[in-house]
Amino acid sequence: MNTENIKLKDCLELFPLRIAVTDHCNLRCFFCSNEGMPILQKNKTHIDTKQLKYFIKVLINKGLKNISITGGEPTMHPKIIEIINFLNQFNLKNLFFHTNGINLNEELLKKLSIKFNKIAISIHSVNFYTWQRITNGTEQQFKEIIYNLGILPKFASNTLVELKYVPIRGYNDSPKEFKDFVEFCNSFGFKFKFLNFEPISPTQIKLAIPLEEIKRCLINIGCQTEKNERSFRGQSNYLPIKKIRYKNISGVIIEIGCGNPKICKECYQSNEIFITPDLKIKPCHINSYQINLKNFIEQKNSPAIFKAIVDSRLFLTQSPGAGFKTW
Repeated sequence: MNTENIKLKDCLELFPLRIAVTDHCNLRCFFCSNEGMPILQKNKTHIDTKQLKYFIKVLINKGLKNISITGGEPTMHPKIIEIINFLNQFNLKNLFFHTNGINLNEELLKKLSIKFNKIAISIHSVNFYTWQRITNGTEQQFKEIIYNLGILPKFASNTLVELKYVPIRGYNDSPKEFKDFVEFCNSFGFKFKFLNFEPISPTQIKLAIPLEEIKRCLINIGCQTEKNERSFRGQSNYLPIKKIRYKNISGVIIEIGCGNPKICKECYQSNEIFITPDLKIKPCHINSYQINLKNFIEQKNSPAIFKAIVDSRLFLTQSPGAGFKTW
């Protein structure tokens, strides 16, 4: 994509619309970046369902191909079933749902299985005490996650399930933790994804584990590397992906490189279009800049909405997060 000729059509066909439908969450993970939204905003806002529907429909009519639903914890939105039913009307190329798994009950799974082709679940450990230390969750919540993961293949048999794991030094980085996790994934046929830890504050920098160290640990417990993807949406630096296999399942290790100048330079060609629960575009997670869409949506001013999408990509061409080491 040429920086001098960014077109709405290209943006909508290439980049997923990642929508945080709420900033409420039923866990308190100590490293949660709240999708780059202010931490003080947590547990305050649910997205307006009527305005969201108009916004999505306008973009789909202009060529939007991919949508990811996230939060906070999206199942905390009081009208999440209504939102899922609305999205199930469309024939999108990719429709993803990101969750911590606590509220993935049978009703929700049946709805998701209609059109959603991936459910991504952030779990970070399959051992309760480790999980609790990271999330500050309860034993009952952990039992609900494990139960829901057990019934997931039955109620969403045609949906890819991906369990996400952020290794954190001194918390869940032991060979046993890694082994238990990939064995759990293998027992259900789930895909796995390891993501590098992103420090929020300077005191957390020491908790980050380099991608190559994560890879070595996985190889030591029996994983095998596969041919690496050299690019992500056409880029060689942004989100480098290393493909891994364990027994009957596959997975990836991904390094999110926010702050790295080389990666920041390519982000405008790769990053998702992120929408906050108060209907703002936040182009860069690590930078506080936002574009308010609410008035445009209320006025049904679609040209202004389209311009805001393009402007958000133009903002990213300035490498707004280069040099930042923490959120």
